Amino acid sequence: MHAIPAPAFLFNLCVGYFAPRCLHLVTQLGVADVLGNTPMSSEELARATGAHADSLHRMMRMLAAHGVFERRGHGWVHTDYSEHLKERHPQSQRSFVLMMGNDINWSAAGVLGGTLRTGETACDAVSPGGLWPYLRARPDEARIFDAAMNSKSHMAIGAVLQGMDFHRYEHIADIAGGRGHILTAILDAAPRARGTLFDLPDVVAHALTHPRMKGQAGDFFTGPLPRADVYLLSNVLHDWTDPQAIAIFRRIREVAPPHAEVLVLEMMLPEGSEPHPAVAMDLIMLSLTGGRERTQGEYDILLAEGGFKLDRIISTDSPYSILVGKVA
Repeated sequence: MHAIPAPAFLFNLCVGYFAPRCLHLVTQLGVADVLGNTPMSSEELARATGAHADSLHRMMRMLAAHGVFERRGHGWVHTDYSEHLKERHPQSQRSFVLMMGNDINWSAAGVLGGTLRTGETACDAVSPGGLWPYLRARPDEARIFDAAMNSKSHMAIGAVLQGMDFHRYEHIADIAGGRGHILTAILDAAPRARGTLFDLPDVVAHALTHPRMKGQAGDFFTGPLPRADVYLLSNVLHDWTDPQAIAIFRRIREVAPPHAEVLVLEMMLPEGSEPHPAVAMDLIMLSLTGGRERTQGEYDILLAEGGFKLDRIISTDSPYSILVGKVA
């Protein structure tokens, strides 16, 4: 491949936000669900979705340049990427795309300059109290957020089941496990294990059901947490600062038996500058929650401060890694 000249490279980089914005807006219209197995013109798609035909055509052209949808003759057809924008696709990313394009995310990205100067979370500048009060006051956006987390959990489920054999654990505790999508999948794969789903009371109250899973409501900063053979922290620590992440580990360590393990499922930052989804996710955390993604070395420190030692790291066929910690 020939290197892109520097001016062209910088041009592409500085205007790059138009592609995700087109993705957000076209997904909001539901174009992926309207488009069937035969090509449809921009005019047909516009009539079906209530869009302006020429504007839709130009946005579809932008997405097609990134492999999302394909121009065929005078119409548009699906690609594998655009298929994943369908609401009923088994690995649909529609809700996650909608969440990233909602007002709080887009506005927070727009005020990152303040974060650059002060270190304060951008989301707090556009919504007093930050993300969680914003969602509590807006049920429709909260439902999109929950659906996005559920769709994200499906990717995490595959990574966890691929990387770990849970048959040797009798009791599995999923800490801040949401509605229990990951834990129920683990219990299905390990029929002799039982599980405890630990999360805030309103989350546990609306959790999935499983004959070998019980819910325990609480706050992981105050405890008490369940006593178990293994503790799963999936997409949890990146929401929090280092002192808060250490506090979570310490609460687990207070109740963990000597043989217990802790499994941390996160996107791990590379030590160098190579591309990785964790780099973008780190900026999302900076913008929305004040948390961060971390390198292996940074997780070593957090685990040690929290009473654990890093035993091994398991790579998966996904952006996620599983860090296995043992009681120190």
